[in-house]
Amino acid sequence: MEPWISSPSKSKPVIVTLADGLNTSVESIEIKDSQCSDVLNLDSSLYPTLQVRDGHVLFSQHTGYISILFKFLNVWYCGNGKGLYKQTGSSWTPVYEYSNTDNGRLWDAAQFFDGSKLYFLDGFLKLRQYDGTTLTTLDNAPASMAFITTHANRFYLAGRGDNNLSYSALRDASDWTSTNKYTGTGQIVVETSDGEKPSGLTAFSNHVILFKKYSMHKLFGEDSTNFNMTQPYAVGCISDRSIIATRDSLYWLGPDGFYDYMGGAAPTKISDPIRKYIDQINVAYAHHCVSGTDGRFVYLSLVTGSATIPNVTLKYDTQTRSWWKESFVATSFFWDGQWLFFGTADGTIMRVAGVDDNGTVISWNIETKPFSADETARSAIHRIFIVADIEVGSTLNVAYAGGTEGGAWTVIKTMTNGTGTIQSIKIPVVVRTPEFWFRLKLYGTGKVKIHRLIREVSRRGA
Repeated sequence: MEPWISSPSKSKPVIVTLADGLNTSVESIEIKDSQCSDVLNLDSSLYPTLQVRDGHVLFSQHTGYISILFKFLNVWYCGNGKGLYKQTGSSWTPVYEYSNTDNGRLWDAAQFFDGSKLYFLDGFLKLRQYDGTTLTTLDNAPASMAFITTHANRFYLAGRGDNNLSYSALRDASDWTSTNKYTGTGQIVVETSDGEKPSGLTAFSNHVILFKKYSMHKLFGEDSTNFNMTQPYAVGCISDRSIIATRDSLYWLGPDGFYDYMGGAAPTKISDPIRKYIDQINVAYAHHCVSGTDGRFVYLSLVTGSATIPNVTLKYDTQTRSWWKESFVATSFFWDGQWLFFGTADGTIMRVAGVDDNGTVISWNIETKPFSADETARSAIHRIFIVADIEVGSTLNVAYAGGTEGGAWTVIKTMTNGTGTIQSIKIPVVVRTPEFWFRLKLYGTGKVKIHRLIREVSRRGA
């Protein structure tokens, strides 16, 4: 290859897209040019274009830490540390309510096979049945159950205190005592040598899955004559609330990361790019971590540091396999097939839509990996071009810093009140530092799309 000459007019152009998401799994100089070391409120929904995420609008206001959100008979329901409530007009009416508030009450719910009845529990209550009007206690159901799911016309229950996986009579959630081998009830004991108790329960890909902290147990079959519990995978789950199914995969949070399971082969860990956040999970309150999906992205809210409820929300693009960080913190999710809704720690319920966050302009930023035109010689940036759409009223700023980390950012360009059309923005700047490496930071407010970054860098001349 012909060596560069020192003249700035003989610079080397490098074209980079920036829509491959966050990567904290390795040193920042080792990640791909299209990945980033830090990001906020941007995503890959228009891949390979990078864009500011959609905003959200107020849907309803309740109180307390919203830990569950769903619809039953086309009516909205939510749960917090005091009770389970249904929406009546603009207010929330209790379906079941305690006299005190305890955020340790985490609700789980399932519906009858024809959608006519709702069943719920919280780890303390006996299983409750609700038809939209009448609430019934199912006295013969197992006590102190925390998890509920349905499969092959039966209900399944598990608790945090023993190793029993209980199943109901065929198409009868109120029957937990009949003994007919084809239509009756029963229990399957799922023991492990580490003594761990169940931590989650779901049904996926024509089988029931019982999780423990370090293992995953799959139950196939429809009744006591053909039940088959396979050898467990050594992949566990630390939060039942993190288990979420999409059209193709099941996702959940294990003790060492976030997993993707397609129903056949062993689960795959997909969270290495967000390892920095996984490593900060508060293990004592990890059961409060929660997931949701909008059909394209899988959202994951984590409890990190000294927090006791979720305090950071990230999302995973199932198409590009990239990770992104949000400024809002969701404590529950519900997707109705068209819109994504999420609850928060202060009782607010939002719907994802619009260009701002309930009237507040979205602030965003991204920090690139450290670039070096030639690792054996110091470099000077002579020109930067950014191909972008900047909506009217939005802003885009460009800054640089020398070195691979730390240091002060120097702003080299600020753009405001764009026309909303694609622009090729030329940023003439000469960066002369004693460093071999430099980083770029793009940040701003409002709706912006960044199609590509073109940097022209020459070897530092004499």
